[in-house]
Amino acid sequence: MSRLGRCFRSLESAGFLRVLDDSRVELLEHGHAYAELLKQQWLSLRPLAAHLGNSDSTEASVSSTHLRRFAFASSKGFQSNFEQLVREHPRKAKCPTLLKHLCTSSACLPNPFFSHKPPVTHLITDFLVEPYRALEHFYNMQRESKIWWMRYSSNPSRYRIVARELPAEVDAKDCQAIDIMSCYGEECSVAVEQLSLVKLHGDDFRLPDARTGQTLPPAVIRSVIELETATCALLVDGCDHARETQSLLLNRVLAPYQCGIACQEVDGEMADLCLHIKDVLLRAGLRLCQGDGYALTEDASQLREHIKKSDKMGVPYTLLLSEQTLQNGLLQLRNRDTRLAETIHISDLPNYLLNIFKL
Repeated sequence: MSRLGRCFRSLESAGFLRVLDDSRVELLEHGHAYAELLKQQWLSLRPLAAHLGNSDSTEASVSSTHLRRFAFASSKGFQSNFEQLVREHPRKAKCPTLLKHLCTSSACLPNPFFSHKPPVTHLITDFLVEPYRALEHFYNMQRESKIWWMRYSSNPSRYRIVARELPAEVDAKDCQAIDIMSCYGEECSVAVEQLSLVKLHGDDFRLPDARTGQTLPPAVIRSVIELETATCALLVDGCDHARETQSLLLNRVLAPYQCGIACQEVDGEMADLCLHIKDVLLRAGLRLCQGDGYALTEDASQLREHIKKSDKMGVPYTLLLSEQTLQNGLLQLRNRDTRLAETIHISDLPNYLLNIFKL
């Protein structure tokens, strides 16, 4: 079995995704939770953008064909978004400006290695810029996008900016296209984001230049992220590492469960202590493991198995309680990535953890 085959098998056993009979991928419970967190990070990216909400795509504003990638400006969806910008966000209706919207579609972006079972959610950002600075903005957005993906990766070196050849029907003076690719050795590459530059012409779309006040048709840099496919790519990224363990190295900001609580059960007091710590962490907004949020194990062997399972689910930190915790308030905070534990006092929770997750 290939190393990526092992990744898919491990992710399925951990409840993140599964590969269907037609080789398409479907997210499971934990995968959907991860996708939702990734979407929230996208929503918080470039906070000055005008958010235009959600839509269902019955037209080819997002299409699997290469040519339609550049024809979005002629779609009813783009026209509607432009009118919504002018109507609802008049102060942002100038160059440069950013529009964001989510689109549910049955058309998947082309990815030769795997695609997600439709429907899929496209996270779309339209950057309307001055035409004479279009290439400058395009190159800057490429770098920003690549850095954004690298930030959430367990292996930042796997991301590449790949230029795409333009169709013969497209004027190279008016259009450019690149993909942000996530590469997995010799086995495959997956496009996690498409960036396309299209210069508009005519009087249908005109905006004032923020510098000069002159009204002109903008150039549009469109970013399209297929949420479910990007989620699968990041999950495989976290699983595809050279470590001997089966740890899932998810970025701690995106991990569906940020921490867990475990101990060897000695008596009822340990269960009460777990419940107390669980309540403290939940009220602080931290995401705990599924189920009870804590595990009471009978012996050291069972505790090790629980920690192994937590690593496989990508839980960044596990709080290890013992009789010592009842006596002096000290507990062990185990790091998934280093497999080392540091001693902290119960009174430092949850601020200690919150500061870690802010980094």
